[in-house]
Amino acid sequence: MDDPDLVAAWSRALHSALGEAATGPGVRVTDRIPPPPDGLLVRDAVLEEALRLLDLPGNGRTVVLEGPAGVGKSTLAHALGRHLVATRRTGGPVLVVDLHGTHPQAPPAGPFTALGHLLRVLGTPMARIPASTDGRSALLRRLLAGTGALLILDDAHDAAQVRPLLPGFPAGHTLVTTRRRLPGLGVGGRVRIPPCEPADSLRILRAVAGAARIDEDPLAAKLVGEAVGHLPQGLALVGRHIAAHPDWPLADYHEHVVASLVLRGGMGRSFAASERRVSHEARRLLRLLTLQPDAYADVRAAALLAGTGPEEAQGLLAELDAAGLIEHVGQGLYALGRLIHAYARARLRLDEPVSRVQEALARLHQRPARSAETVGN
Repeated sequence: MDDPDLVAAWSRALHSALGEAATGPGVRVTDRIPPPPDGLLVRDAVLEEALRLLDLPGNGRTVVLEGPAGVGKSTLAHALGRHLVATRRTGGPVLVVDLHGTHPQAPPAGPFTALGHLLRVLGTPMARIPASTDGRSALLRRLLAGTGALLILDDAHDAAQVRPLLPGFPAGHTLVTTRRRLPGLGVGGRVRIPPCEPADSLRILRAVAGAARIDEDPLAAKLVGEAVGHLPQGLALVGRHIAAHPDWPLADYHEHVVASLVLRGGMGRSFAASERRVSHEARRLLRLLTLQPDAYADVRAAALLAGTGPEEAQGLLAELDAAGLIEHVGQGLYALGRLIHAYARARLRLDEPVSRVQEALARLHQRPARSAETVGN
């Protein structure tokens, strides 16, 4: 069959008959853990906490790794999986699923579709795969019961997506990564993945860019780590640029250059994918928060910037926090990471009229808007 349009039509018809979406990139299910990336940093404290939770009785064999884009959740989940396999704490099938929770070009994978792919990787003939989500979930649990399997559910969107995929206690271990909080899963524990420590940021830069380049100017390298908010993905992106441009002095990687490299290198798309899951009002507030003189905002400031009451502002802040775009750091206080601040500031100039920005600033400072004022660069 050489006609691509005809092939696509047949594919859509088959997916329709199975109740599966045929749009966007397909769900990826593999039976092996990806190799470690350049500059892999195994954060022992995080891994030890995850291992402790995995050993808890009952639902302890399922652990959720939470954190914002670029913090290294998938890398840590894969490193933890390799450790479980190497130490023989899991001896059955290894299944790694990309759930597309924040994929820039595809909607989150439905559990019905993901279960179908899992069952096929486990060798189930198409004719024996049930035609309902509940049926597929029950069959997965039967196939994995007592096997010591390791299941990694990467980039989860919400609890409703994940719940049917959990194989239960007898199966082995399950690791879930997500940028969002997933309440109501009944799992053994959650580990919030923080940014790296400054010393670990330097280790990543040395591993990716080369120790000689980084050691030429330790202060400039330290400032690079601060500019990316000590996020491993951002550090790796800058490190690769440093390695590819030996004629660039390290001191030339100042904050604006670093932010541009990282956002254009992929993290801008990651942030955009994260904020597509929140309301228009929450996205607008995220941009307006960058008008603050620092990277922190409380409920009162957020309400003034958004032109809402405190209760509505609190709800919008909670929505951004749940999506991993800001972080709740104290009573009514929220922080923006360095890179998300740079991303939101750039989007502010594109998405909000200058007059509306002036009005938000006037509310924040409790003074009339000045019509001739220009938004800061």
